[in-house]
Amino acid sequence: MVYFDYKKEPLRDILFIDVKSFYATVECISHGWDPLETLLVVASHADNTGNGLILATSPKAKEILGISNVSRVDNLPDHPLLKQVPPRMNLYIKKNVALNQLFQTYVASEDLLIYSIDESILDVTHSLNLFFPDPNLSRQEKRWLLARKIQEEVREKTGLIISVGIGDNPLLGKLALDTDAKYQKENGYIAEWTYQDVQNKVWQIHPMTEFWGIGFRTKKQLAKIGINTIKQLAHADVDLLYYRFGVIGEQLYHHANGIDRTILSETPPVVKEKSYGNSQVLPKNYTIQREIEIVIGELAEQVAARIRRHGCLTSCVHLYIGAAYGETDGDFSHQMKIPPTNTNKELKAHCINLFRKYYHGQAVRHVGISYSKLTYTQARELDLFEDVNNYLNEERLDKVIDKIRAKYGFNSIVYATSKLEGARSIARSHLVGGHNGGAGGLDGLL
Repeated sequence: MVYFDYKKEPLRDILFIDVKSFYATVECISHGWDPLETLLVVASHADNTGNGLILATSPKAKEILGISNVSRVDNLPDHPLLKQVPPRMNLYIKKNVALNQLFQTYVASEDLLIYSIDESILDVTHSLNLFFPDPNLSRQEKRWLLARKIQEEVREKTGLIISVGIGDNPLLGKLALDTDAKYQKENGYIAEWTYQDVQNKVWQIHPMTEFWGIGFRTKKQLAKIGINTIKQLAHADVDLLYYRFGVIGEQLYHHANGIDRTILSETPPVVKEKSYGNSQVLPKNYTIQREIEIVIGELAEQVAARIRRHGCLTSCVHLYIGAAYGETDGDFSHQMKIPPTNTNKELKAHCINLFRKYYHGQAVRHVGISYSKLTYTQARELDLFEDVNNYLNEERLDKVIDKIRAKYGFNSIVYATSKLEGARSIARSHLVGGHNGGAGGLDGLL
């Protein structure tokens, strides 16, 4: 076992912040309801999924009715005070932007990491003494005072309620947040974990899946080598973990010992995407092949617009088809290598050819398309038998359509097939992240 000298580890002042029941809280505030006392769920429309999903639940609804996120609308209890509202993704994004602008009054932009739509990491190492210069205050006191100051300002200016995990590094901040702060109402939803807390807090996290980065699959794999607790993981043979899991095994070992040497301001260079894709759950079972192919064509064109926007060509297309429940012929997923391209016509043809090759008449409920083996260049090798003018005309047409949609919205110009029975692109253009969010859901992809 490697023994760590925590005195030699980076000592940062991290505030890992989470908005309590973000979507539900935003909805309560916008309707003038108390976010901590209102029974409310944010539920996706049933016509989008066939059976609506619960996307967010207010704290009181979780406590009183035991409702969990990502459960089905059909399973909601019949309670006279339970309110149900549809999602408004554009509103949530707007609130997230406003919240992080507020955070930037406390830290420099390089010391702020937007972790998700409802979580942000603030490295306040350089801010503590600016806001609390009193030398008689300890480092710990300054951390808590700044956490409460941010918490109060957020509540005052936005109405949102935030939980704060304080840590000596981002990992400890995240563990303090998820395991402690979110449930510490008596401490004002604030908790602090330091290097000194590794043995009595980090090693005591149970079950293992409550630990950041360990899911059920990883837990099962760790159990095969006799590791069933975080403490056992922290005392394991790091060479064995590296042999079984690679770099991830070594990372798990360090995390179990509370080690995270990440410095937010020292962010690594941006890594280009290895693939681009999109998928959708259909609103009903699609049984007519022509209608399925319309949806495939629309998705192929949407993802083609994304790779054009990022200035690349694809040499591999992948198609996923999810069968409807109870179908004898089930799902299938196949890919094929193609000459580098980013044109709608070619990519649509390749995707539909893949579909026709493996489709056996089953009802379809889920379609997904992705493009990989990307080349970040506009140079293209032409086939000897290819008409150069035809290719150039197709390329110009795609770019003109992209520009029109970028300026005037997706629905400003659509293919005639998108007006046919079964087409989905026009309906989905009003969605954000697959949910209701106002016009322009697909515009962000172009």
